[in-house]
Amino acid sequence: MKKKLGIIQVLAILIIGIMIGAFAERSHVFGYADNTPIIPNGTYKTTSTNAWKKITLNNNNFKSEANESVIVDNRYTNRKNGRLVITGKRSGTRAWAYYVTKIKEGWQVSPIINGKPDHNSDFIIYAN
Repeated sequence: MKKKLGIIQVLAILIIGIMIGAFAERSHVFGYADNTPIIPNGTYKTTSTNAWKKITLNNNNFKSEANESVIVDNRYTNRKNGRLVITGKRSGTRAWAYYVTKIKEGWQVSPIINGKPDHNSDFIIYAN
């Protein structure tokens, strides 16, 4: 006796599969494939003691008390971590890369030096 799946059973399996897939994509189970910015647009206070005490991110612009820069990359690389790369408007091909981790207070930012995050120089950007 052969068992065949009826049309209702096939449709139920498809609908359940689509619902599970949509939930997994919405909650970013497999990461962020849509270039979601890790630090959204806004004005933030930081724990930095230099000119980055207050920063403003607006689309592709990065403003601090000392200078204005362009954001090259601001996105998640996995569920909790990401990257922030900025370059000066007047400094030619010079760029600064930062490793960003989403934490409860906001974002922990560590400069990338020689390909590795320098956690001795990190600071926190507070979420509003």
